[in-house]
Amino acid sequence: MDFLLPVAFTVFTWWLATLLLLRFSIRARPRCRATLASLSVMATGGVVGLVWTSGEPTVVGAYVGFISGLAVWAWLEMSYFLGFITGPRPRACPPGLSVGQRFRYGVLASLYHELAIVAVAVLIAALQFGAENPVACWTFLLLWLMRWSAKLNIFLGVRNLHMDFWPDHLQYLASYVGPARVNWLFPITLLIAGATAAWLVQYAAAASPHSFERTAGVLLTSLLGLAVLEHVFLVIKLPDAKLWRWAGSATAGARSGLGAGQES
Repeated sequence: MDFLLPVAFTVFTWWLATLLLLRFSIRARPRCRATLASLSVMATGGVVGLVWTSGEPTVVGAYVGFISGLAVWAWLEMSYFLGFITGPRPRACPPGLSVGQRFRYGVLASLYHELAIVAVAVLIAALQFGAENPVACWTFLLLWLMRWSAKLNIFLGVRNLHMDFWPDHLQYLASYVGPARVNWLFPITLLIAGATAAWLVQYAAAASPHSFERTAGVLLTSLLGLAVLEHVFLVIKLPDAKLWRWAGSATAGARSGLGAGQES
């Protein structure tokens, strides 16, 4: 149970959080203040949780720290999906550009959001500096690094990209996506992630049963494994869209009822 319970908790939390974020981002209008306000309450709870868990190196503290880091990350993601924090040039990439020019325009499309993530990461690291329980910080950093990896892989080109799950006001991002292929960065990503996962597994296995260290190690390993699985879904044709069928039904309803109002 030391291993199974944290794995099951991570998988369920990942699945539920992804469904809710998809539903919010698809159904909510761009710059919907009510949606962001609701998520801000959740993020505030996450900040309180990460401060409280800093001095709680317990099994419960590991779970709360994990949820806290995830809550703050979810707020940042939705701030982009709703169009509140994007970049100085949030529109389609001009055609016919070189890879370097396309990358530059891609950075400009989300620069403010990337800087906001860096600022929040620094804040979380400062709040948990020297903490006995830094799970919230490690959760946030893991999500951040794997998101960067996913964005770079998508930019270079992937085979399986579900554009139908992107909100209407973000469809322009397809102009930054590289050709459908397995790019050179993908195996490097898997190699680094695999080595990190192996280290985390060893860390968790070496810890005492029913301990904070084991719970934290398994939670982070499970989250990294799910991030790797999402990367695999980008290059291998699998019926992974069925996992998000509930959000997909929301997509159809949102675009039939709100599509005209979502154009930016």
